Amino acid sequence: MINALYEPFPECITVDGQEYQLLTDFREWIRFADMIHDTEIDNHEKVCMLALWFIDVPHKMTAEMVDALFDFYYAKDLEPDADADEDDEKTVEDTVIKPPVFDWRIDSRYILGDFRHYYGIDLISIEYLHWWEFRCLFAALPDDSQCQKRMAYRSIDLGSIKSDQERNRIARIQRSIAIPYECEDDMIAAAFGGLI
Repeated sequence: MINALYEPFPECITVDGQEYQLLTDFREWIRFADMIHDTEIDNHEKVCMLALWFIDVPHKMTAEMVDALFDFYYAKDLEPDADADEDDEKTVEDTVIKPPVFDWRIDSRYILGDFRHYYGIDLISIEYLHWWEFRCLFAALPDDSQCQKRMAYRSIDLGSIKSDQERNRIARIQRSIAIPYECEDDMIAAAFGGLI
């Protein structure tokens, strides 16, 4: 884990002792997310396209490089090691597939508005913003920001609301801001632990 207050954000990933410089502007990594979620691109093409995020394209894309790229995307070094204290056993609740609560493309206008409103940052005209700094700022948006409100509404479990009127109100909001998504067969099978 790094301390974002005084340690520099990384400009590269290290795989098998070799450093590979990456594009680090936030726009590049939002494009990365769009590419990963694009259902019109097959997985083989996606792996080939990952080379676009390297400044010097590697000769071969290995599984370790792919893992390192995803670690960079998720900014794993900004988070405490959550896996250190967890048991390896997962319950059915741990594997339930939940709808996404945020989408960089669908929620883009709210990101633009929130960054301008709360930070005075114009994401359209800013020349450069490191992806990890962007992620820090995004995570720190207050609860009354549009992005946080949308995520909060999408994550509410309607079954936990006792009042019919309130449940209907939240359901209407959820429908109006829902993120379309599809579950692949292997995701469904993984969620049920091979029970089907």
